Amino acid sequence: MPKAEITYRPVDINEKATHGDYKHLCQIWEGLTVGTAKQWAAEMREHPDFRQFVLNPTHKIVFIDYEGFKLFIKWKSRNRYKSRKETLAEMLENIKFENQIGV
Repeated sequence: MPKAEITYRPVDINEKATHGDYKHLCQIWEGLTVGTAKQWAAEMREHPDFRQFVLNPTHKIVFIDYEGFKLFIKWKSRNRYKSRKETLAEMLENIKFENQIGV
């Protein structure tokens, strides 16, 4: 039996998809490989702040929230060399403060 592909199609022309699979993440983030997307999605599943952005209705189907993935990449970049990682809430608060003071 051929593998069924699930495609999210917005109802309205102006509506954009909010979730996608690994292949669609690679289309949005040029240069991202499927292997890296899978690894980062696994990290998101294990992290309590980002777990909500990865949906697995079955063991083969995955939907990753695009905004949540963007936040995860930003969080990963900001905490790369830190021994104490900031939480998602702390990061958003710090970004808001940095924008206020113009950093």
